Amino acid sequence: MTARRFTATVVGGGIGGLAAAAALARCGLEVTVLERAPSFEPAGSGLMLYPNGVAAADAISNRLGRRIRESGHVVRPQEQRVLLSSSGRILAREKIGRLGWPDGTPPISILRTAVQDALIDEVSAAGAEVRMGTVVSDYATDGGPVSLRLSDGSTRCADLLVAADGIWSAVREQMLADGPPRYCGYTSVRSHTPGDWPWPQGFVANGNGVQIFAAPVADGTLYWTAKITAPPGTWRPLGPEAAQRRLGELIAGWPAPIVRLVAGSDPADVAVTDVHDRDPVLRWVDGRVVLLGDAAHPMAPALGQAANMALEDAVVLASELRTHVVDGGRGDFGSALRAYQRQRVERTTRVVLLSRRQGLLDQGAGKVQSLVRNTAMSLRRRKDAALHEITRWAVPASAA
Repeated sequence: MTARRFTATVVGGGIGGLAAAAALARCGLEVTVLERAPSFEPAGSGLMLYPNGVAAADAISNRLGRRIRESGHVVRPQEQRVLLSSSGRILAREKIGRLGWPDGTPPISILRTAVQDALIDEVSAAGAEVRMGTVVSDYATDGGPVSLRLSDGSTRCADLLVAADGIWSAVREQMLADGPPRYCGYTSVRSHTPGDWPWPQGFVANGNGVQIFAAPVADGTLYWTAKITAPPGTWRPLGPEAAQRRLGELIAGWPAPIVRLVAGSDPADVAVTDVHDRDPVLRWVDGRVVLLGDAAHPMAPALGQAANMALEDAVVLASELRTHVVDGGRGDFGSALRAYQRQRVERTTRVVLLSRRQGLLDQGAGKVQSLVRNTAMSLRRRKDAALHEITRWAVPASAA
């Protein structure tokens, strides 16, 4: 007799949800992704996949890791990122290529859309289904299969529900009822721009209450992110075009290439977001319902780790499900989810809190704070003091 194939429903079709879907399908579950958007659209500007995120992508499949390397800028061992003041003074040259050694897994800067496209193809290749325009209203679980109610009034059941529906997760709200996210004190305006740049390997430029990060993605294009200290709701209502124009006014006295970088983006590709995180929690599991990615541990972007942590989550969750559920048809979801939670909570808690602290330092909101930030970069010769430690992550043996 053929063993029954266990089912998983993943709520959310972002990086975490798609990575989880591909990883779970490849470990033997029948997976369906429910995404509220009617279609996949270009997704923001760019991101950094650090060695931990690249290792996680490789663990999901060699094909995914290869596709990401082909689509992004693979940081070379001797590559440096220029750290600047808003006047153009070089504070340091950060040796970001060293992040990939000694194990040789490189950092990769890449357009978010390229990662999304690679994951969509990986989900399809793994045999998972994606249903667009589908919203989950709530769930019910008694420790066995999970019942989901959808916004159209229909219901569906699954052996496992993975909530990867982001920082405003409806599933998390039902599970934890811990209220809205916490505003971090700054807004993100971001895009990407083609061109010929004096710092083609990327840079970080520091102003009073403003920091701009840029990294190459492909064909001379830099993706850039400006973090701007402001009260909540100041920038997002402007819309992309007006926010891009106001940012240009704010940095008018900065080096001309940086002003040109911001002005040269297509307004249609500009994204504006108030930055939020949440205080870490110890509980991510309710019966057979489990949180993943930003639904579990949303973090400030200061260390560039949100996508990397979501990829790690997907690999660890799939590894534990393979061990406790799929192998031998044991179906021990409780042990699998407890093991996943145990492995991930401590690590992600540390990264959330380090990201929060780094974000406050990065903003330099005031003359004294700006001086402290710039001096720290000059002395350490790097932007993020904790990044080298964070990016050293070992893929679980059962997932390798």
